Amino acid sequence: MTKPNPPSLYARLGDTGIAQLVDRLYERMATLPEVRQVWQMHHDDLTQTKARLRAFLSGWLGGPDRYTSQYGMPRMRRRHLAFSIGRSERDQWMLCLRMALDDTVPDAALRADLDATFSAMADHLRNRAETDTDHQSMASVCVTPSRGEGRGQHGRNQGVPAWQPCQPDCHS
Repeated sequence: MTKPNPPSLYARLGDTGIAQLVDRLYERMATLPEVRQVWQMHHDDLTQTKARLRAFLSGWLGGPDRYTSQYGMPRMRRRHLAFSIGRSERDQWMLCLRMALDDTVPDAALRADLDATFSAMADHLRNRAETDTDHQSMASVCVTPSRGEGRGQHGRNQGVPAWQPCQPDCHS
């Protein structure tokens, strides 16, 4: 007998949770002086930015795909190539995200699963070559979750998206 797949991150967070997380993420980004560099990469009017992120997160976390019909294939790495993203920018964004998670997601297990998932995405979006031991191949996996077995990036069945190999045009 096969075990049923655990609920997706989307099912655990829901549309309301996604909206709260996105709003709080940008509130944190706007107010923390230590993330000024990342904040300056954004437009003054965040209406469309927030709408796009909410739509992306819906499908990316295992819910309805609300992004593709409005904006095309996500190709998040390509969409972020206009910005120089290294460890510092990744860490600034993750600081805001982690604070937003703490503010909006009371379930510690869900927070941990989301943190791991977002950390993988943030690493994937790095596009500036840096020379040290933290540098990793940024073209090995995609942030597009496979809809397969629902295994996390370490092969454990955690109800988090499983990463799939990049598509040929993912990084171009």
